[in-house]
Amino acid sequence: MNPMPMNIGINGFGRIGRLVMRIAADNPDVRVIRINDPAGDAETLAHLLNFDSVHGRWNREAQASDGAILLDGQRIAVSHHKTIADSDWSGCDVVIEASGKMKTKAVLELADVKTLAAAAEAEALQNNWAVTIAVVDDGGHL
Repeated sequence: MNPMPMNIGINGFGRIGRLVMRIAADNPDVRVIRINDPAGDAETLAHLLNFDSVHGRWNREAQASDGAILLDGQRIAVSHHKTIADSDWSGCDVVIEASGKMKTKAVLELADVKTLAAAAEAEALQNNWAVTIAVVDDGGHL
C-alpha cells in the first residue's frame, strides 16, 4: 500500500462514474476527493450511488451533507459544471472523465491535470468492443 493514496476526481457521475467510485472505495491506494456532474445535487448523487438499478444496493452508505458526499467519514466535494475545464480539480492527481462528452485531446487538456477518459462509442457497444481509455499527462501528451 502506498503511504499517500492517489487523489482522484470524477467528471460525470452516471453509470461509469458511479462504478469508478464503488471500485475506488474498496482500494486503499485511491481516494476520490471531487465529483463534478451538472445533472444532480449531492443528495441525488449519493442516492444513486447507494441504489443502482443494474448493480444493486451498495454495501456502503453514502450521504449528502452541505453540498458534498460523505463516505466512510470522508467529505467528497461535489460541483455542477458543464465542462471539465470549469471544474476545480486542485488536489487531484488524476481525473476520470466519465461523462462521455469530453473525449477529445484538446478538451481533456483543459482540465490541467492528468486525465483518463472512459467513453464507449455506439459502434463499440454494438460490437462488444473494449472501451477506449486515453491518458493526457501534465505536459498535454496523449
